Amino acid sequence: MRRGATVAFVPLVKQKKYVPTAYKIASRLFDDKEDLIHKAVGWLLRETGKSDMERLKRFLLKHGPKIPRTSLRYAIERFPKDERKQLLEATREKKW
Repeated sequence: MRRGATVAFVPLVKQKKYVPTAYKIASRLFDDKEDLIHKAVGWLLRETGKSDMERLKRFLLKHGPKIPRTSLRYAIERFPKDERKQLLEATREKKW
């Protein structure tokens, strides 16, 4: 149900509808234990980024280490290689 609901938003964000809601859904599912949910969240984020990559980047940097790595990798697929590397580093959990 969670995955289906998340994926159902993909066509809507492609039409630039409900983008703020998509970001809220994504952030609520960061703690989910299921890998398929992480993939669906990443897909949803990637689609939101197609219309506004800067907004997606701000979102990713804001939530940083809370984002599952699978979701993050899916979300940043459309960024240039150098920027993907920077985002992976910037969102990594800091170990002191």
